[in-house]
Amino acid sequence: MKKVLVITYSQSGQLDEIVSNVTSEFTQDPSVHIHFEKLVPEPSFPFPWTDISFWDAMPESVKMIPAKIRPVSFDTDEKYDLIILGYPIWFLSPPVPLTTFLKSEEARKVMDGTPVVTVIGARNMWVSAQEDIKKMIAENGGKLAGNIALHDRHQNLLSVITIIYWMLTARKDRYLGIFPKPGISDEDILGAKRFGQPILEALRSNTYTDLQQKLIDLGAVDLSFDIVATETRAKKIFHAWAAFIRKKGGPKAKERTGRLKMFKWYLLFVIFAVSPLASLVFYLTYPLFFVKIRKNLKYYKGVTLR
Repeated sequence: MKKVLVITYSQSGQLDEIVSNVTSEFTQDPSVHIHFEKLVPEPSFPFPWTDISFWDAMPESVKMIPAKIRPVSFDTDEKYDLIILGYPIWFLSPPVPLTTFLKSEEARKVMDGTPVVTVIGARNMWVSAQEDIKKMIAENGGKLAGNIALHDRHQNLLSVITIIYWMLTARKDRYLGIFPKPGISDEDILGAKRFGQPILEALRSNTYTDLQQKLIDLGAVDLSFDIVATETRAKKIFHAWAAFIRKKGGPKAKERTGRLKMFKWYLLFVIFAVSPLASLVFYLTYPLFFVKIRKNLKYYKGVTLR
C-alpha cells in the first residue's frame, strides 16, 4: 500500500479543483491510500476580499511570516511515500497559511526524507514563490521531485483586471460581459488529469529522477522570459514595500492603511504604465542575453535549488 499526503490551501477553490484532477488517477488505484489535508487559517482570510484586506495580506506573504492555522488532521508520525503540495500565489509569494504550515514542526516531521510534488495555480508569475517553497521543503528535509504550474493564459494586463474583479467579487464570469473569464481556463483545469499518470508511475516504482522532465513534456510548466525577468525584479521591490508597511504595525493595524493604499496605487501604476515598456525593452535586448535567459528558464522549469 502506497501512502500519499495531499496538502492544499485554496481560497477560491480553483487550486483544490486542479489538485483533484491531478490526483484522480490515484483515487482509482486500490493500492494507493490518499489523505487530503486542507489548511485552514484562523481567522480565515475573506473571500471575496475587501479592498484593504486584499492589500493587507501582502507584507506578511512577502516576508513569509507565519500566522495561525487549524491543527492538521493527519498523523505526523506517519511515513508517507509521497507528498503533494498545492498552493496559489499571493503577491509573488506563497500564501500565508502554506508558509505557516511549512515553518511548523508538523511539516518538518512529515516531510523529512519524503518526495514532494508541488502544484501551483497562478495568474502568470510563480517562480519567486516556488523558489521560497523549494527552500522551505529543503529545510524540512523533503525532496522536491516534480512541479506543475498552471496559469491564466490571457494577456498580462487583461488578467490583472479580471483577477482583481474575481478576488473582490468571487464571481468567475466575464467582467462587463467583454473581458475574458478570470483565472485558469476550464480546459487547463480539466487537462491537469494528464499529469497524474507519470506521478503515479513514479510512486509505484519509487523512482522520481526523471519525473519532472516527464511533466514538462506534458506541458506542466510554461514560462515567458519577459514575465520571469519582470517578476524577479518586482519581488525585490515588494520586499522593500513590505518592510515599509510593517513599520506601521502587523496585520489589520489601522496605522498601516495609508501605506497599503500607497502600495496599491504604486503597483497598479507600474503594471499598467511601466510594465508594457519594460516588456518591450526585454524583447529588444533578448538577443544580448540569450544564453543567460535560456539557462534561467531551464532552471526555473526544474526542481533543483541553487
